[in-house]
Amino acid sequence: MKCPKVSVVIPAYNAAVTIRGTLNSFFSQSFRDFEIIVVNDGSTDRTYEICELLKKDSHIPLHVYIQPNRGGANARNRGIELSQGKYIIFMDADDIVEKDFIKKLVNAIESKSIVDIACCSFDLLYEDGGSKPRIIKSAKKVLSGKEALIHLLREELEVWSGSAMYSRYLLTRFNVFFDEDVIMGEDIDFRWRAFYHARQVALVPDILVHYIQHSSSITRALDPNRFPPSSWLDPHKFLSYLEAMGEKDEDLLQTLRGYVIPLFTVRRLRNYITYDIEDLFWDSLKIEEIRNTLKRGLVSFKYNPGLALKCFLLLCYPKAFYDRYKFNKGQYR
Repeated sequence: MKCPKVSVVIPAYNAAVTIRGTLNSFFSQSFRDFEIIVVNDGSTDRTYEICELLKKDSHIPLHVYIQPNRGGANARNRGIELSQGKYIIFMDADDIVEKDFIKKLVNAIESKSIVDIACCSFDLLYEDGGSKPRIIKSAKKVLSGKEALIHLLREELEVWSGSAMYSRYLLTRFNVFFDEDVIMGEDIDFRWRAFYHARQVALVPDILVHYIQHSSSITRALDPNRFPPSSWLDPHKFLSYLEAMGEKDEDLLQTLRGYVIPLFTVRRLRNYITYDIEDLFWDSLKIEEIRNTLKRGLVSFKYNPGLALKCFLLLCYPKAFYDRYKFNKGQYR
């Protein structure tokens, strides 16, 4: 039996309300040589039944696997293991793709023999019909993997889980899987490692996928029981990974030390406030290592003036920082 060119991996947990729309958008693709793998991650609603009903009339191979609830990272890793395609796409169970989504990503990833990742522009689509585009603005159509990674780390290139296609060989050769110990930010860690090992990354400026934003998402995100601090992404781990790989590129390493680590430190401190675990906020500001990280963030002005300002406030006027996020809770994730 001929293997499909592309595998679309969709973890699904209680997605009965949304998964029909997601799957229908894939059934309408102009490109046909692909399979869909739905990993039903312990759903207690009709997610499985809906997928099975759609499977009966689907002209696209649709495989539905059931497992106990183990989280999105585990479900995506299971999808990688089950996939047969040369390329893999990871999609959430509530997002929508344009009809040429797969076609254009395949054309991009096959534009050169050493392209391992292709990514496209996307938009944030809100329940009221509003949207915020996230456009790839690079003048180049192809970047080296390391160049793309630096742009990604500096947030000059925005890539979301559903806006990229990965070579399956890249993922399996370098053991790039989702870290199941990280609940909040595991997709970011995955992208960093995948881009680091990619030879080249192709860029498609077209908006081809819509990242659906639900009003309930913020409420869930502000749940310290679901997302305890111990499960948050820590970029120090990626820095250690690069050091273990023998990485010597000072531009890359300095971007991590002087920009990314201060950025995530500020976000962690912000989350302590919005999660109502304020003791951690005040106690953290007394730790010398954290204060030194914030001092390094002061020189990030050329990349992100807002970050430099927040580092300054945390070091000199922490009450002003605290008040900003305490009284605007729900606006930040």
